[in-house]
Amino acid sequence: MIDPPSRAKGVYGLAVTAALLSLRALGLCSLLGPLGCGARVLQNSYDAAPGDVAADASALDAAVDATQPARDAGFDAGFDAGFDVGFDRGTITVDIPIDRGPPCPEGSACDPGVVCRIGINRCVASVPRCIANDNAAFGTRCPGGTCDGRGTCIAPAQRSCPSASESGCGIVNLLGGPFALGDTGSFRASPVQRSITVSAFAMDAAEVTVARFRRFWDAGHPAPPPVVLYPGAVITWSGTVTEPGSASACNWGAAGRDYHPINCVDHPTAQAFCVWDGGRLPTEAEWEFAARFTLAAGLNAGRGYPWGEASPSAGCDRAQWARCRGDDGGATRRVAQFANTAGFFDLAGNVWEWTADAFASYTDTNCWGGRAQTDPFCPSGASGYPAIRGGSWFSDSVTLLRAASRDDAYMPATRSAILGMRCVRARAGVGG
Repeated sequence: MIDPPSRAKGVYGLAVTAALLSLRALGLCSLLGPLGCGARVLQNSYDAAPGDVAADASALDAAVDATQPARDAGFDAGFDAGFDVGFDRGTITVDIPIDRGPPCPEGSACDPGVVCRIGINRCVASVPRCIANDNAAFGTRCPGGTCDGRGTCIAPAQRSCPSASESGCGIVNLLGGPFALGDTGSFRASPVQRSITVSAFAMDAAEVTVARFRRFWDAGHPAPPPVVLYPGAVITWSGTVTEPGSASACNWGAAGRDYHPINCVDHPTAQAFCVWDGGRLPTEAEWEFAARFTLAAGLNAGRGYPWGEASPSAGCDRAQWARCRGDDGGATRRVAQFANTAGFFDLAGNVWEWTADAFASYTDTNCWGGRAQTDPFCPSGASGYPAIRGGSWFSDSVTLLRAASRDDAYMPATRSAILGMRCVRARAGVGG
């Protein structure tokens, strides 16, 4: 008898010797349910006792099922129904269906052996590998990045991140597409622009942290080139790179706040950081597409908030707003303290986020006006101020946290404790 493989050691799903037999070859796929041989992996076999299904549930799945009691319901039984017919030892090829149970949380620590339905991935030797009939579709989310369509989880480099596992690091790849920009129930977000399209791009999963910004500053905080390329425009950069403020509720220079969002940073400096990091500030259209139209289990396109339709409570159950108590003596929370939504954190609350666009009313025909546009960018507006998105810890109205809400409250040179940023960049790889 061979000992049951250990999830904690990442053995589940790894081939350690040549395959001896295949359920596919023996025509046993139908025993595994309606999905049949949905994804091929190599699996160590074992036979703990005549009551094999019960033994598997306790020996192999106790750690997972204790916290996710319904996740493997039916999976173990279906798996064992065909798996132990005549096999007692050795390494065999097993074709298993994709898990139909609740998904493991995207953005969480990789749990070796767990098959995720959303961001379909399997941890193989500590590297997330995408599976779905051998490969997940290009753009499927996996920890730290997205699938390349050929079985690997990839992420564009974030120069400010020494490791994708550091708090505040990681990206989400987005395929883009057509959508309706704006929402009549949100702040300054109507009339709705119904024919907007964005090209594929990648966006930071979290707001830029103090730790990430410090690496830019220590590297000499270089100014970007005089022009910054966007999918639909060439933007002129002007101004100076200025050190963030350090007074009052600013996180720069405050002890213990490395993983809080950088705030008190002005617009030219935010763009300079993003360019140095390998990207740029998002356009308003890109930001809203990520917040409202990135799909995941339980999330509808065009939702009111990044997490759905339910308003956040004044007790800050979903976002840092309404002046709730912050972390580490600050007004903000450390990034990624709330549940992620489609791979993103803190798209509502914590700090407002600079965008590249100048703010203009959606009735402004120079920038919007209801016409069909691809990769729109607004170079100038009546106020001359940049558009900001997401609301902040200081926001006292739930409307400001809605994913379509927007404002132009600050001049480009403002260094406010309620202002920060996240970056976008070119999508990683070219998938099939």
